[in-house]
Amino acid sequence: MQDPTPLSRFSSWLKQSLFVKLGSIGFLVLVLMWPNAMVREVIRERQYRQDEAITTVSQSWGAPQTIIGPVLSIPYTTWVEQSDGKRTGIQEVAHFLPEQLSIDGDVKHQIRQKGIYDVVLYQSDLQLKGYFPKPDFASLHIDPTDVQWDQAKISMGISGMTGIKTAINLDWAGQTLRMEPGTAYPQLLPSGVSIGVPVDPAEKSHAFSIPVKINGSSYLEFEPVGKETDLNLRSDWPSPGFEGAFLPDPREISPDGFTASWHVLDLNRNYPQSWKNETFQLGQSTFGVRLVKPVDEYLKNERSAKYAILVIGLTFLIYFFFEILHKFHIHPFQYFLIGLALSVFYLLLISLSEQIGFNLAYLTASVATIGLIAGYSTSFLKSTGLALQLTLILSAIYGFIFIVLQLEDYALLAGSLGIFAALAAVMYYSRKVDWYSIGDQSPVTSHQSPVTSHQSPVTSHQSPITNNNTASCVP
Repeated sequence: MQDPTPLSRFSSWLKQSLFVKLGSIGFLVLVLMWPNAMVREVIRERQYRQDEAITTVSQSWGAPQTIIGPVLSIPYTTWVEQSDGKRTGIQEVAHFLPEQLSIDGDVKHQIRQKGIYDVVLYQSDLQLKGYFPKPDFASLHIDPTDVQWDQAKISMGISGMTGIKTAINLDWAGQTLRMEPGTAYPQLLPSGVSIGVPVDPAEKSHAFSIPVKINGSSYLEFEPVGKETDLNLRSDWPSPGFEGAFLPDPREISPDGFTASWHVLDLNRNYPQSWKNETFQLGQSTFGVRLVKPVDEYLKNERSAKYAILVIGLTFLIYFFFEILHKFHIHPFQYFLIGLALSVFYLLLISLSEQIGFNLAYLTASVATIGLIAGYSTSFLKSTGLALQLTLILSAIYGFIFIVLQLEDYALLAGSLGIFAALAAVMYYSRKVDWYSIGDQSPVTSHQSPVTSHQSPVTSHQSPITNNNTASCVP
């Protein structure tokens, strides 16, 4: 039998070399990150479509609402003496905030659908009450005789005007006034309602009450314009997200809804109770509640896709150890097909979670993927025991990833412990492997066998020669 050709020796080296095997596995892991990146792009595209659906419905129903006010604005005249001795009057304005502001609100949620997407909306019934003290123009260095009391106006900022569904009537010192669209001073409050009010300089205070029925979406926030601002909210939404400059205290959350209360002082914000001319940036100290969806499928899908390299790497490592410990070979193309199946899992997950929810989608996609890989692997593993081991290990990996996804606060800790445990298992099962002999052991054995079989014909060939010599000596 002839010696192996250089091409066959090179092919045998490729098949037996540990370096080539590990290099090809690493290269395949990097290549499979491309389909994973495409899946993550699909997740972002679907999330963008969901945001589009929310925006479309919110424009018709009512945008996220921010309520600022009320603010009392009173013009006054300043006099400038000209060079000829004449005085010219310039109209300016002074703004005053309420001494006490109490807001009581009842928020009812609704779920509307736009295609396959759910949009969380709400209807709020608000009652704003409080009082303005007598405007102190002396503290602003303004002569009370220059004040235009009859031009006083009340303005209230409302960010989403489309959400107003009923007339807003101001009760001012016992007088009911219907508020008109547009604020008195847009540079102070860009959007909202306003109305002129009678202010009696002889009165020590002016009480007000403003009932507001307004629709909105996503969140409801308020600006603490009172010297003391109290906010009490009730809702039937079970998953509130309290946000903004201040958190409620106390608050109660149950499956039937929540109640929350805030108490904010003027010392907690960065503008005074009264000022003139200057326009302060109201709306920088807002606080309130966001109606958070309890399950965000796209966020969980995005987090799940981040673990793709871990799942693919651990799965390939399992097959590599099967090769090393059980003395058979798996072709790189088979690795590639298995990696594609692992990548398709995330596409199945995002498409199913939009229809049946994330948890059930994860179970369905993982069972389908594990079944596909185990069934395919049986053809070349040629061992029911190994196929069963593979199924159990893959189930453990997907189960561990699911647990990490549920543990939002402890995800990093759980993930770190899981990776440490996986590394410990690899080190334990590979502790007796002679890595230097892996590439040489199989080729040497297979090459010696032909040599032994080649010597046998030589021995049998010598026998006729001996017989021939004997025959020639007989005569």
